[in-house]
Amino acid sequence: MPRLILHIDFNSFFASVEAQANPFLRGKAFAVAGKGKGRIDREAGAIQGKRTSISELSHSRSVVTTASREAKKLGVKTAITTHEAQRIIPNLPIIPGDPRKYAEVTHRFLKILREHCDAVEQFSVDEAFADITTVAGDKFGAIMFAQILRSKILDTIGEACTASIGIGPNKVVAKLASELVKPNGITFVDPSEVESFVAARSLRDICGIGPRLGKRLTSLGVTTILHLRQTPMDRLIAEFGPHTAEFLWNVSRGIGDDAVIDSATDDPKSVGHSYTFPHGLETDQEVHDNLLALADMVTQRLRNQNLFATHVNVFARYEDGGGSGTNAQLPEATNDGLTLFEHGFRSLLPIIDIDRGIRRLGINATQFANKIPSLIPEHNERHDRCLTALDLIAKRFGTGAWHRASTLNTVFLERVSGWHYDHE
Repeated sequence: MPRLILHIDFNSFFASVEAQANPFLRGKAFAVAGKGKGRIDREAGAIQGKRTSISELSHSRSVVTTASREAKKLGVKTAITTHEAQRIIPNLPIIPGDPRKYAEVTHRFLKILREHCDAVEQFSVDEAFADITTVAGDKFGAIMFAQILRSKILDTIGEACTASIGIGPNKVVAKLASELVKPNGITFVDPSEVESFVAARSLRDICGIGPRLGKRLTSLGVTTILHLRQTPMDRLIAEFGPHTAEFLWNVSRGIGDDAVIDSATDDPKSVGHSYTFPHGLETDQEVHDNLLALADMVTQRLRNQNLFATHVNVFARYEDGGGSGTNAQLPEATNDGLTLFEHGFRSLLPIIDIDRGIRRLGINATQFANKIPSLIPEHNERHDRCLTALDLIAKRFGTGAWHRASTLNTVFLERVSGWHYDHE
């Protein structure tokens, strides 16, 4: 029996989430920017008692990550600069991206899927595959399930966040089907219709055939799915190698993987935090204090997940766009901010060029392991109780509720996602 694989793809995801969080954006043309420079400048002005002009905010050096549907209809596209977008639509509102907000919505829709599906595999921040063979049973059940899923998304996330759903016998076909009707469509492809359905798509519709591979296919005279089907396997192998040749051969016929690998139990590979400052850090002491504050934020998250890191990665980005980074092994697995900071700062300090002005700092805890018992258990117990108390304070009052004495001058403004605060 063919499997029933569902692919869900949110429409204009970042823009839809912003519209859900802010009703005044709904039905209007706006864009979400990849960098929040305008926001950073505004925050800096608030801190320093300065005003930031509208022109400074609107001409940030950023790119459009997502445009609202209304902006897309007027010609604003993903990956153009915000300056270009505002040439197309004068005074186009540019909303700084908020990854925490988008991660919250991703978490919500994945939770809905995992409550009802056999297996769920996250494909990107706004896409996922789900095996619904058992829960749906047949075509009618699959379509009904998709409609119920859409209703649950409406109730849990909101009416501004719509998604297109494709259902087919494998992931290749399901993803193609979800692209067919946008926004908010449902498309079912029966196994008997797979070859004709795939043949009607363009090469660029296929996930895995990007501009570079498409150009190479065109140079061979392959411009359609049917052309690709007619291309002998030995010619594909000679041009692309066996792995890519097999992929092209299969995908042109609608043959794909039907195994949904459940990602719910995947352990995190790293836990990190970074911050872009409104001005360049110009002294070692500034780097010291801010990196220590970031390390405390990272290890608070480690403790929330009961993780202990054995390595630390640190990096700095300069005002001129360049950067430096390094990593260090910790003497033992830890989730203490001071330990993480000491080894990160010690490895970063010799390689940074403070004269270039450090605009962004980041620190990541990686390679997790079990905690090794301390040789002085009484000291370790007191230390753990202290950290637990500080975590409870931060959870209730926010990440800035307590500071080490040396970090009193650091300012990391808390973000509001539209659903909750950073510390909730």
